[in-house]
Amino acid sequence: MKRIVYLISLTFLVTIFISSCSSTPTYAELLQSEKDLIADYIKRNDLKILSEFPNDSIFAENEYVLTKSGLYFQLVKKGFGPDSLNLELYNKVVPRYKQYTLNEVSDTLSNWSTIDYPYPSTFIYGNSATGCTAFHEAALYMKKSESEARIIVSSKIGFNEYMLSVTPLGYYFKIQIQK
Repeated sequence: MKRIVYLISLTFLVTIFISSCSSTPTYAELLQSEKDLIADYIKRNDLKILSEFPNDSIFAENEYVLTKSGLYFQLVKKGFGPDSLNLELYNKVVPRYKQYTLNEVSDTLSNWSTIDYPYPSTFIYGNSATGCTAFHEAALYMKKSESEARIIVSSKIGFNEYMLSVTPLGYYFKIQIQK
């Protein structure tokens, strides 16, 4: 009888142990899912990925450059006037953006106009605690007021809340620098 109770108890403990093992994906699996999603987005949209910037800074409609940080960048509009971002640390940058998930059915967050979002978001160039790493890098390439770019961003260079927990979504942004 003791053996039966022992076997039942042991079976019960093993069952609890196995069921308590989470089926939650690991960090590496989430990163791979995000990488796969970005690759799928590139394929679905027939994007051509360049290894360096075009000499004339003019991108074709489907061309993006992949930077060392993992940012996919396309300059859409050069903007006007002198560089509004002198590339000095601690300049205030006012980005307007539309954020899309890379899924086939995309969720959208808009911060493009004061109708969408009444108070513009800002970040301090060179201060990694503000904005997102991808915005800092994009601003480096955009420089002029009302320049526009499209960027594809993984969680590791996105907003801080995306860096803390990988969400296998990846994001596409249409971004404009305001003076």
